[in-house]
Amino acid sequence: MKEDIQKVVSKSVESIAKNIKIADLSVEVEVGIPKRKEFGDFSVNTAMVIANKIGKKPREVAELIIENLPKEKDELFKKVEIAGAGFINFYVKEEAIVNKLKEIEDNGEKFGTSDMGKGEKVLVEFVSANPTGFLHIGHARNAVVGDAVSRILDASGYSVVKEFYINDAGRQMNLLGESVFIRYKELFGQNEDLPEDGYKGEYVKEIAYQIKTEKGDSLLKDSSQAESTEYCKKFAAAVLLDEIKKDLADINVFFDEWYSEKDNIHEVAEGSEDSKLYQIKDLLNSKGVLEEREGALWFKATEYGDNQDWVLIKSDGSPTYFLADIAYHYDKFKRGFESIINVWGADHHGHVSRLKAALRSLGLDDSRFNVVLIQFVRLMRQGKEVAMSKRTGTYVTMRDVVDEVGSDVTRFFLLMRSSESHLDFDLDLAKKESSENPVYYIQYAHARIKSIFRKASETDITESKEHLELLQAPEEIELVKKLLLFPEVVVDSAQARAPHKVAYYLQEVASEFHVYYNKCRVVDGDRDMSGARLFLINCVQTVLSKGLKLLGISAPERM
Repeated sequence: MKEDIQKVVSKSVESIAKNIKIADLSVEVEVGIPKRKEFGDFSVNTAMVIANKIGKKPREVAELIIENLPKEKDELFKKVEIAGAGFINFYVKEEAIVNKLKEIEDNGEKFGTSDMGKGEKVLVEFVSANPTGFLHIGHARNAVVGDAVSRILDASGYSVVKEFYINDAGRQMNLLGESVFIRYKELFGQNEDLPEDGYKGEYVKEIAYQIKTEKGDSLLKDSSQAESTEYCKKFAAAVLLDEIKKDLADINVFFDEWYSEKDNIHEVAEGSEDSKLYQIKDLLNSKGVLEEREGALWFKATEYGDNQDWVLIKSDGSPTYFLADIAYHYDKFKRGFESIINVWGADHHGHVSRLKAALRSLGLDDSRFNVVLIQFVRLMRQGKEVAMSKRTGTYVTMRDVVDEVGSDVTRFFLLMRSSESHLDFDLDLAKKESSENPVYYIQYAHARIKSIFRKASETDITESKEHLELLQAPEEIELVKKLLLFPEVVVDSAQARAPHKVAYYLQEVASEFHVYYNKCRVVDGDRDMSGARLFLINCVQTVLSKGLKLLGISAPERM
């Protein structure tokens, strides 16, 4: 309906321009929905936007716009009124609204998709956890937000690649290797204290036992300590990365690319003289943006908008994580991505500005690099925060939560609030099978529609669009209007990279449907009415199914 209103108002403005001989009166018509129903179904402020160009008061311009509306207005609107300083309110005919249901049927699975992105290549990087332990609930929120953002961008016409950056180089990986090797030696009676910040979870002992099963005591006899520690590091990293992949698959998250920091940034590629790490250092140096101070090499970030400078090479000659991050993001641009989106924890907020400064110093357009920040999650049970996991020793794993409440509930609960907001994940609510549980409420609406169609199949009544004009009940009209908003919601979610908008919308659709179902009998003795109502709820089913798919959640046929 919004497009229809944009068209008729634009035609009216064109007519006014011709009549008063104004060369340029073009305007982008913004259509809003009044907060109060008595002010109509839709509203535009076009009169106020063009009033100065015409030299008249906004209300006078509004009158001109209404007078010049094309003949289509008679088919679309019951009435058109001026309100306030010059708003134009449109009251749409019920028949015009319900006839729009045919567009949902015509588009089917494509309803809600668009070509907004025009094939733009987008790299979405998310999760990117160190393979030093299991994924926790914070990683889970990052995973489902990144995945849902990718799905919504794909539905909006972007060419999306999902990438996991494996942080498999650096101090944390070395600590993992040391921790596993110490636990391995314990299995042969050689007790030794773990490093102060080593990994203490039970899983480290389990990995050490796997190594013993495979290698026996050979790491004590046939290798130096450095070689054995390196073996333990690589073995543990492979095991834990495999566990990470399994956990992500369990919540319906899959990646197109797994990008190893060690292999791609630190190692020297075949045919190259140096690694990407030191290639980027040399490139930055050639730009004149590095400076030696106190034996270290600094990036002069303050010259590119950041609030301080940053060390890239420490005084002992070792590179910082920041240098590797610059190399990685430079490589993203070199791979031809037109837009780069990172999903990071909120604690990385300060890292955004310094990375953007580095990109600018390299002559890259940092506006093409955007970050979705994820706030913290607290797991709650009976109003209290859940204690840590025994297996990890420090945190509750994502696997613990999924095993308890399921993948669909986990995903929805992590998506139903803005990622910029802290989230309390209520485990008690997540397990309820009632209208209090939002994802159950939505899925139940979909399953109920499937049940209605199964019952209808026992009769000779089928869905039909022949008599949609019979859909006149207020609950029907409100439900149709809500369904028609779906494409707009998807576009808005894509632009804002905000999947919670889809989650909230689906709750509204489910609520409108349940109200309608309790008020209006879908299949009754009136064949024409039943056919029209079956057509309506099939459109509801389409929207619910498509919306849940964008969130990576199943649409069950029975519950």
